[in-house]
Amino acid sequence: METMQPTLKNGRNVWDRINMPEDEFNRRLKKVRREMKKEGIDLLFLYGNGFNEYGNYCYLSNYMIRLPRGALVVVPQKGELTLIFEGASRGVPSVRKTTWIEEIRPCGEISKECVKYLEEKKLTPSTLGFVGLKQLMPNDQWQFLLESLPQYNIIDSNPLLKEMRMIKSQRETDQIRRSSRILVHAFDFIAQAAFSECNERELEARLRREARLEGAEDFRMLIAKPREERWAFRLPEETEIFPEETVILYLAVQLERYWAEAVRTFMVKEKSFVSVKRENLETLYGKVIEGFRPGKTASQFHDEAIVQIRKEGAEYISGYGLGQGIGLSPREHPLIFNEDKTPLKEGMCLTLRLLLKEEGLGAMMIGNTLHLTKKGPEVLTQ
Repeated sequence: METMQPTLKNGRNVWDRINMPEDEFNRRLKKVRREMKKEGIDLLFLYGNGFNEYGNYCYLSNYMIRLPRGALVVVPQKGELTLIFEGASRGVPSVRKTTWIEEIRPCGEISKECVKYLEEKKLTPSTLGFVGLKQLMPNDQWQFLLESLPQYNIIDSNPLLKEMRMIKSQRETDQIRRSSRILVHAFDFIAQAAFSECNERELEARLRREARLEGAEDFRMLIAKPREERWAFRLPEETEIFPEETVILYLAVQLERYWAEAVRTFMVKEKSFVSVKRENLETLYGKVIEGFRPGKTASQFHDEAIVQIRKEGAEYISGYGLGQGIGLSPREHPLIFNEDKTPLKEGMCLTLRLLLKEEGLGAMMIGNTLHLTKKGPEVLTQ
């Protein structure tokens, strides 16, 4: 699900070298270079922008920009990597604390710094592989880059990194597992806490505080009140939550670069939130999860899930989708919908959401982050 990005990344920002040692990045780099050699790529440019799409460059660097700007990692076939970020030189010391890459370049615009880099290295002619630049770079920068590199052979290398990022290593899965624990803690807190003033902003503030105390780098929350006539998920407002009101909460948390998400439904009782569970939803969700197996395509799983929902006679609300991959970005490939032919494979981490109309409540929703194993799905957020 899509959420609003903050204007400043103000959560915890550390590199835990036990959870994510430098060896993990060296292993990824070797894999990337093997693919570069196969495709005849001399230099690979991994670009990202903002707080949702930092995964491309972070995959090899562990670095994540703290402002809504761009950053890029340059990967040559041999030699040292270069990290370029949009920001001032005073930020370099803090960047060094979160990355193993030695050559770090601050700049005003990534595109101009890329051209400068190529001129300094005297790498003409070369074949350049671009990941994320066309999709995520501001258009004026993208056009400048293309116009400045007529002598280079440029190829689209997005599939190269996409395939690698979809299959999580054990260390990546463990990071997502840690993010998931924060979500479990947050939902437990909701069910146990008393609220002096039951309004949306207070609820968000207290949940954000709990997540930050657990080490979250980023926290996102959407709220829905399905008894309202034209309801939808939205950001919390300065609005009261009334007794007997149905509230659906979507939470997403980032810890040490990796995301997890979950969704739960609550009923307000005086000054507390009571978790709402219905056997029909829980049973149906369990049946859908059972079909989540390696070997199927994302579209095949989607179609089977819809058949199962109809078979149970449930009234499915499709507007928010069934889910997608998750990891270094809150929304990754594959997407669980009827046109994504990506094969589901062991090692993937995905989200699975189910939103149904429910008499008396308006609607109910349940959602979790899953790890796909050889034996089937493991639910991380419960």
